[in-house]
Amino acid sequence: MTMKFKVSDYPDRLTQIYGALIALGLIAYFWLAKILGFINIPEFRLFNVVIQTAGIYLACKQFRQLHAGSINYFRAMAIGFITSTIGTTLFAMFLFILFQIDKPLFESIIRDEPLRTYLTVYMATFAVWTEGMVSGTVATFLLTNIMDSDQP
Repeated sequence: MTMKFKVSDYPDRLTQIYGALIALGLIAYFWLAKILGFINIPEFRLFNVVIQTAGIYLACKQFRQLHAGSINYFRAMAIGFITSTIGTTLFAMFLFILFQIDKPLFESIIRDEPLRTYLTVYMATFAVWTEGMVSGTVATFLLTNIMDSDQP
């Protein structure tokens, strides 16, 4: 017996599902950066915005498909913000746990940071969370203004 998972079977869980997918994408990208050795290059963090934007877009698109092709502007904003919040929070929690377990990894990441003497695991993961929240909010705002939505 095989179990098939369809997002359309869980219309009330779109933000959680796509938020978890964003987190999985960010985690996979983190490991890829670590393996390929570009984890210390800050410019590559811009790809995190692409991962978030894709997840937010797919969540809004799925919502529209489940609601007869209709999505309200403010509903799209709420879906994007909640999806981004879930994905960013899960990723920050992953980093917090990882850095608590693997101190040498944390030390290697902050080695070249200008404020490294002040960075703790808490501060570093909070900075990642804040950066993710800001980029998710901007991505949500841009997407909701670009995509075709119903009037509020």
